[in-house]
Amino acid sequence: RDIPREPPQTAEKRVTLEAPWPLPAVVVAYRITYDGHPDSYPLLIAAKVLSDGQSSRIYRTLVYERQLAVAAFGTAHLIEDPNVFYAVAIVAPGQKPAAAAEALIAEIERLKTTPVTDRELQRTKNQFARDYILGRESIQDKALQLSHAAVLHHDIRTADGEFDIFQRITTTDVQRVAQTYFTAQNRTVITILPSQSGGAQ
Repeated sequence: RDIPREPPQTAEKRVTLEAPWPLPAVVVAYRITYDGHPDSYPLLIAAKVLSDGQSSRIYRTLVYERQLAVAAFGTAHLIEDPNVFYAVAIVAPGQKPAAAAEALIAEIERLKTTPVTDRELQRTKNQFARDYILGRESIQDKALQLSHAAVLHHDIRTADGEFDIFQRITTTDVQRVAQTYFTAQNRTVITILPSQSGGAQ
């Protein structure tokens, strides 16, 4: 397949949209690499530390501590071609979307200057170890992992080799990819405001 590569982003983009939703939302996204690239593994760990579940950094800060959002989540969307890491905040009633967006950006920026803790890193590695085992229980699971390695990585050995890759990742690796990809010129901020029909619900 001859799929042209998207040109690199050279400046931050900010967009405001309307949708029939009851609450405003903000999305902060950064362009990242593809599944199987050496940087993809520490990026997955960075995404889990930042935005996976109620113990993640952005959930704790935006929902529990500052009460800017009723929910906050995100992921590193790694596929065959370069894609995005994104973090989302559903803005709490009475709070400003701009404040939620800047709080998301601040937490992502903090990952660049303050390394993840050994405890955060180990917790994330434990999650990957759990998912690795549970994702290979059935014959169908094993076939999916083998096909993923063959089609996306072009190397069937990664079906087993990724376990060791994740276990070798250090806090320095996570900070390095954050500094590489989570830059202002690589960032898109989307604000989604309730349309009239959404606000009336």
